[in-house]
Amino acid sequence: MSKPLLFLIAALFSPNLLATTAVEAFLEDPLPILDDQGKSIRDIASANLPKGSVPVLQYNKELDLVQVELSGEKVWLDPMTVRVNPPLNVVKLPCQKLSSSLPEDHQNNSTIGFGAGCAK
Repeated sequence: MSKPLLFLIAALFSPNLLATTAVEAFLEDPLPILDDQGKSIRDIASANLPKGSVPVLQYNKELDLVQVELSGEKVWLDPMTVRVNPPLNVVKLPCQKLSSSLPEDHQNNSTIGFGAGCAK
């Protein structure tokens, strides 16, 4: 095998190079901290939050909660209060079944967008 091919295979399976889900921004000030059932425990001021991205440790799909580590403590957050990349819940739309604009829609100067997932 050639060296470039070995490098590509090693890079492909390297855990450090794989995309990880991370909280990129905190959208509320103060940020509510939740318990594992989604009940509010306390709030943290934005001045006490990290400035960079924070890796998501777990995602509870049933309760729609994300777990991160803040100041050495594992805490749960509401995904609506943070910006997570890549997004946790992506809705798959059957684009071909969605209705298109009608002729009368052209009079109201608005647009209908199906989002980045649709190639319509």
